[in-house]
Amino acid sequence: MKRIMPYQVLAGEVSMTVREVRLDDVELPYSMISEPDRTVALHLLGREDWNVVRLTLEANAPRHELDAGPWLGLAFLATVSERRTNTHSAVKLMMGQPGEWTGEVELHREDHFGRIRIGGQLIATVDDVPARVIATIAQPWTVDLQGGVAARRESIQTRWVDFANDPQLTWCKSDPWAVTTTDETATLNLNSGFDGLRVVLESPKAAERPMREALAAQIAVDMWTALFNEAAHHVDGDEWPEGWRGLVLRRMLPDLFPDHSPDDALREIVNQGVGGIQTRVLHAAAKQARMPRSLGGFIRSLHKKGPEDE
Repeated sequence: MKRIMPYQVLAGEVSMTVREVRLDDVELPYSMISEPDRTVALHLLGREDWNVVRLTLEANAPRHELDAGPWLGLAFLATVSERRTNTHSAVKLMMGQPGEWTGEVELHREDHFGRIRIGGQLIATVDDVPARVIATIAQPWTVDLQGGVAARRESIQTRWVDFANDPQLTWCKSDPWAVTTTDETATLNLNSGFDGLRVVLESPKAAERPMREALAAQIAVDMWTALFNEAAHHVDGDEWPEGWRGLVLRRMLPDLFPDHSPDDALREIVNQGVGGIQTRVLHAAAKQARMPRSLGGFIRSLHKKGPEDE
């Protein structure tokens, strides 16, 4: 959903891709550029003594809409930002064919630390007002200075582990499950030492399916609630958190604020605070976990039991 603006904006999508990456004028293998993940990995053979990276960018907008629209003085700005170093800059790309822009973004090693966000905005003069944003890149790129492969750090994992034997989980060794997070991953830990938990969740018996699904849904609700609260605490103004935190927010915010655009929903977190939206969080977590259907199936299975089962 596009943000509503008080002037005419572009309805079509504006895309941007990375065509080439040069590290101190040495071209990197294209395998280090992941188009599906919108990510560039810059850890080349363990080398960290580089100085400058240059990314060749290409942006495209629907020409037929630009030709028919009221916009004048079209320009495309590639934006560079990094939260950890509070770096923000913009580079104007050059227009070739109408609706196509190309140019280079230059990154200096001394200015950056971890993951850099490369976005883009199409600006124009609208109603005699210059430099109005009429379109924004929906999927920005991530330039990773630390990763060895071109893949986003947005992993959510599940693992079985005996909490009593894990140094990080012994404090909750009597709990059936727990969620742990780092900047790179979020993990749902299932306690293999909790009597009966694995038996129920991995049971192949059809008769136990309603109970299995209800338990799995409850675990999922707890997981999504914990992940959302952790992600929400990393919201900084209008900036989306990176990695798995941004993934969680983008999945859940439409259920928290169905009448808001994604960016407006993000601002509601800042305005209301995490504590002020917990009822909505639980609702969204239940939808992610498909709790109504799972719990409904479990309740129906109980109603089918005869007097001899009670």
